[in-house]
Amino acid sequence: MADTRLTHPARWRALLGLLWEAGRGRVLLYAAAVVAAGALPTVLILLSGELVHAINAVPTAGTGPALRALAWLAAALAALTVASNAAVYLGSVIGGAFSLAVHSRVTRATLGTPGLAPLEDPAFADRLQAIDEAERRGVLRDTARHLFTVVAMRLRGLGAFVVLLGFQWWAPFVLLAAWHLTNRLYESATEKGVTVDMGDGAVQMRRAEYLRSLAVEAPAAKEIRLFGLGHWLVGRYGDAWMRALGAMWASRKANRALTLATVAALALSHALVLGALALAAIRGDLGAAALLVFIQAALATADLGMMLDPQWALAQSLAVSGRVAELEVPADAPPFPAAALPAPRAERGGVALELGGVRFTYRGRGEPTLDGLSLHVPAGQSLAIVGENGAGKSTLIKLLCGLYEPQEGRITMDGAMTPLQARGRIAAIFQDFVRYPLPLRENVAFGNLQLVGDEAALRAALDDAGGGGLIERLAHGWDTVLSREFEGGSDLSGGQWQRVALARALTAVRGGAGLLILDEPTAALDVRAETELFDRFLELTRDVTTILVSHRLSSVRHADRIVVIDGGRVVEDGTHESLMRAGGRYARMYSLQAERFAAEPVLELAEVASA
Repeated sequence: MADTRLTHPARWRALLGLLWEAGRGRVLLYAAAVVAAGALPTVLILLSGELVHAINAVPTAGTGPALRALAWLAAALAALTVASNAAVYLGSVIGGAFSLAVHSRVTRATLGTPGLAPLEDPAFADRLQAIDEAERRGVLRDTARHLFTVVAMRLRGLGAFVVLLGFQWWAPFVLLAAWHLTNRLYESATEKGVTVDMGDGAVQMRRAEYLRSLAVEAPAAKEIRLFGLGHWLVGRYGDAWMRALGAMWASRKANRALTLATVAALALSHALVLGALALAAIRGDLGAAALLVFIQAALATADLGMMLDPQWALAQSLAVSGRVAELEVPADAPPFPAAALPAPRAERGGVALELGGVRFTYRGRGEPTLDGLSLHVPAGQSLAIVGENGAGKSTLIKLLCGLYEPQEGRITMDGAMTPLQARGRIAAIFQDFVRYPLPLRENVAFGNLQLVGDEAALRAALDDAGGGGLIERLAHGWDTVLSREFEGGSDLSGGQWQRVALARALTAVRGGAGLLILDEPTAALDVRAETELFDRFLELTRDVTTILVSHRLSSVRHADRIVVIDGGRVVEDGTHESLMRAGGRYARMYSLQAERFAAEPVLELAEVASA
């Protein structure tokens, strides 16, 4: 079990490391201001005693000493005001920089993973949820401010402790013991709350937030209304939210006996120390000035005890910093995501692929999705991969893109490179391609950002993808944001989005990609449009190795080669004509689809019959 103590050094190292990343110079100035703001109250206590003493001595010493003491007191008050305001200002500046440092670390951790497996780890998702929840509650932004409050209070308490030693050596220790007991009580309650808030509570809260997103966000709106799921959704959301709160409430019921003992200790210790001060004053052992100083010091030792909201907030900041530290950031991860983009390749032409005995099993599954798959694809060949749902087609594509690592076997490109090493030479459009709510220009240029300002190249890619007329239909042309959620934006149909995504892939080819993968990105197109688009792609990418994945076998029949996957292996391999003559699995699937679309001339059933 991980150490969850509030005072665990690793959390402080993580917090201070993130603050240091937020700006070294500002942090040093901030530390100086905090120390000054924490130490000056002790100076004020001493100067107030000096002022009282000087006022009492006015009849014999005149007003000079009193005026000087008053001036020093005013100067200390002014310095405290300046230091406190400086700390508050620097705290707000550093708070924003601290949030940026956390986001930068999280971004490096997420984008620094070459594949998808770490992002699918539930523990990783829980850490990200805890950090996101802390950001939503303003914990990150206020970290420096709460740190200032806690450190300043502790310094004031320490100064009061030292001053009170001048009365009786035992007096500050009695008060310290009582306040330490309160601090232990609050730390225990805080730690339990933070552990729940960042552990079980975060898991439950993640579920509640997901259910809330279904209720208020657009993607699920149609089905929620159509199937009448509103009442069910609200009930489930309420249950998940109450479970999250219940986990937090349960953590607050402990330590009741310790709470009563703490209250008794505080009352007894203060009665003992203040009583001793009163008795000393009655006996004449303490003058008015000394009595004032020691009473202030005794009361100020409260800053050595619990600090409620600031301490709770700082505990959350420490816990979040620990979560950030738990995100494994690769040692060679770039400081900013932009540096992780694949560099343009000087190579041109197709990429040769070699897969030998590839085996892959998803997390939580017993049976492998790919089981000893072997395949050789020469450079420049167009290959179609077909098979039933669940045969492993999309999994194979993800391995070719380096999004997963095979547990057994090997995948090499151009004889030596792994898929990760070949990044920049691979372009892919997936069935669930991203519809960026950004201008059309970026949506196409993301395939090769160096072309973002080259409208001629972008238009050529869009024309090749069959979307050439799209630009003129958009109000702001290339600069139209492809989302109705933004002023002047415009959404696209499913078919238009697919042409934009395909243009993105063609832009990548212009940037040096030698392997183009189309993993069922044209599912929203009709059979005729998909067939025409695939045929056009095969013509445009003759010098590029092309892999097509589609359920519609008529759309890929013109590929140089077709492989059928079943049970995680290649079971048939050949051209459309040879596979039809063989009368195997491919021929049966093709004939069944041909019968379903018998009225579609694009299927060219006469060709099927002759085959």
